[in-house]
Amino acid sequence: MDSKTVFELRNEAKELNGTDKVNKLNEALQIASNLYQSEPYDEWIQKAFAWVLIDLCKYHISINDLNQGAKYFQQLNSIQFDYPDEIIENQKTFLKPKIDKNYSEIKKAEDLSKNNKHKEAINIFNQLISENRLTEIHHEAYGWVIYRYIKNDENELTSIQVRTFLRDYMNLNNERPSLLHSMILNFSLHYSKEHSDFNLYKFFKLWNPENLRDDDKSKQWFKDKEIPSLLSRIFRVFIEQKYNIDIEYLLENVQTNQTIDLLREPLFWQIFNAKKENRFSDLWTLLNNYNLQFSKFPKSKWHSEILSLAERYMQETDEWRFLEFFKKWNPVNLMNEDWEEVKKDENTYKPLAIKCLKKSYNIIKSENKQTESNEWLIEIYQVATSKFPKDEWINREKALLLIQNNNLAQAIAIYKNLVLSLGDKAYIWSEFSGCFENNNDLKIGMLSKAILLEKNEDFLGDIHLHLTEALIGNDLIENAIIELSKYKKHREKKGWKLSESYTALNSKISDNQTSLKNNQSLYEKYIPLAEEYAYQDINWSEFVLIDDKNRDRCKFSNGKEIEFSIGKQRFKNISKAKVGNIFKFKLHAEEKEIEEKHSHLSWSSRFSSPKTEYQYIPLLSQTSEQTDWSILEDEIAVIDYINKDKKVVHAITSKNEEIFFKEDIKKYSINNFIQGKRLVTKWKDETRIELKNISVIENSRGIKKFQKVIAVVDNINQEKNLFHFVVDRSIHGIVRFNETDLRPIEGSFLEIWIAKKTDKKLNKVIYKPLDIKETTETNEKLLKTVQGLLELSPNFGFVSDIYVPKYILNKYSIETDCMVTAKAIFSGDKWKIIELVKE
Repeated sequence: MDSKTVFELRNEAKELNGTDKVNKLNEALQIASNLYQSEPYDEWIQKAFAWVLIDLCKYHISINDLNQGAKYFQQLNSIQFDYPDEIIENQKTFLKPKIDKNYSEIKKAEDLSKNNKHKEAINIFNQLISENRLTEIHHEAYGWVIYRYIKNDENELTSIQVRTFLRDYMNLNNERPSLLHSMILNFSLHYSKEHSDFNLYKFFKLWNPENLRDDDKSKQWFKDKEIPSLLSRIFRVFIEQKYNIDIEYLLENVQTNQTIDLLREPLFWQIFNAKKENRFSDLWTLLNNYNLQFSKFPKSKWHSEILSLAERYMQETDEWRFLEFFKKWNPVNLMNEDWEEVKKDENTYKPLAIKCLKKSYNIIKSENKQTESNEWLIEIYQVATSKFPKDEWINREKALLLIQNNNLAQAIAIYKNLVLSLGDKAYIWSEFSGCFENNNDLKIGMLSKAILLEKNEDFLGDIHLHLTEALIGNDLIENAIIELSKYKKHREKKGWKLSESYTALNSKISDNQTSLKNNQSLYEKYIPLAEEYAYQDINWSEFVLIDDKNRDRCKFSNGKEIEFSIGKQRFKNISKAKVGNIFKFKLHAEEKEIEEKHSHLSWSSRFSSPKTEYQYIPLLSQTSEQTDWSILEDEIAVIDYINKDKKVVHAITSKNEEIFFKEDIKKYSINNFIQGKRLVTKWKDETRIELKNISVIENSRGIKKFQKVIAVVDNINQEKNLFHFVVDRSIHGIVRFNETDLRPIEGSFLEIWIAKKTDKKLNKVIYKPLDIKETTETNEKLLKTVQGLLELSPNFGFVSDIYVPKYILNKYSIETDCMVTAKAIFSGDKWKIIELVKE
């Protein structure tokens, strides 16, 4: 079905009369209407729709059914032509007075209205209404007359008159939504600002928000000046006039995703201005009332903006207000943007969500609020830790809240993770101790650890008191006296007041005395308990001491990928260790991102993801019963060269790695096989391989660890006393006569054990034969038989593109082209014939 179908049905209708004619036109109308709804801007569909309506108007005029004709005429006028058709417009002009008997009066009223003679225009419509002659076709015109009258003569009309005209308008059946309908709403908005007895919200509901046009919901521009949308201006009045609005009704009936923010934004500015004008009583009332009205509705920009105001305004003596406000605001409504840093004027500010969490935590901490209600805040901290898993402060605050709520298992899990990277911080152990109110041994151990770590006595006051309390609980009174004495002595030295907690604790032990000078032995006894508990989920691993040349530090390795250095005093058991000794450690691997900034890198490499490396932090140490170097892998190598001047031995491992070591060179000879412990170390960006605990072994043992290949001899050079062998395109080499008793011929197969090394001068790979034997085994990839025509050149020949050396031609007295059967070997980059038989 298309516009062509509609025109065909019209033509068919012209041949019919009466009911048949109108039925055919209605069939065409149904098709045209459906097409117009699908494609209202198609020119031919518009014309087809219009001409069917024109035909129906004429038909109903002919049978004097003007009411039905008027309905079709209204549809005809509603078609929005991009480019009005002159013939159709003439038809409309022709039909209007025939359908509308009151046309001349309506036209007169419209002209009077447009010329500011509003009363006369209204009087004409009043007369039509009194005579029951105002039909629906006149409602649109009457609506415009009402609008112009009340807009122009607003100041002369009473409130009752204006509301009566608005009532009369609302009772009309004109097109809605429409420009006129929106203009009536715009007038009502303006009128409500000057007349408090006019309730804009009630009128808006009567007007029906479903009649809002897209233009009513969008910002407009006039002379480069932005004009807020009609809807936003209406909502602003709702808020400013404090109407009792039904927000859920508005959300449901105003079809735009801006609704909630259009209501929230005016409240933002009211709050902002209350603070700006120092109206603090109004400020707190506005914020509280905002939560009562809006906190249950979904997240949005202005919801977060109001939270930001509250976070900024609730400071110092008013900070206590924020906790309850934040809870009622409902932190579930934090948006993704609220978790992101804010950059403004070249400054970077913390995310709003983090600022709110920290303010809430500080309030709880300062007021020592220990209530079940903190669970809601812990849930938001859970989101925060998932977004910022490496943020120490967020994790600590969450853990301390969990302790307050007695969620000790979760708090312990957090601190077990924190002590991995922050195990050298006193405050971590002090906070961790709060998880063990029913385990004084662990509490004592953790507080003792904190005391030994913290070098500034200013920060140890509360820790001494907490430790004193735990010691009293374990009936360690003399130790408690020591801790309490330290606290008192330092406070008096600083001129600081003694706390009530001190007084209470002192009253419990004041009748006792001690002969102890310090609590060092207590610390040494209990700290291991705390450490073992904190690190119990980490396995022990063995490492070897590989370097102790630095006076204060020593380096450990597992011989492979892990290396770390620690101070010699870090653990007692390593203070007198020797290179090669084995120790057990519990390690924490901490990721470190390394940005490679080198000008020689390619463009894509410079901006690739940062390289991840690990920093290994030793947590605990034990001496191992393993013998020196024993945890390292065994490695076998062959000595390739001895630098007698520098007394350095060059060797090649069974993995074809070149290694160097300084030793008594008299112990070694070239081609000796050696065995040692394989140690992989890092020096700057270079990986080095060393052998430790080296000994010479029998050749028969060592040779088995190297690669064995089957090679063919492809060339013998008697002048240089050597022969050349080939394994494949990449593996080949030479053997000097003084290195073997074997004297093979071309085509001989050998069993060779080889090692690979790099000739740095020539920048190429060299394969060093370690042992050579004759073999009956052959390699099919190196030997083949060919048949064909031997074609001669002056000094050589070819059989099927395979090279025949001159000496072979001479050997077999070949002087002319002939058919041959030949034996060929692969010489590394090509084949060559070494034997042939003439056919």
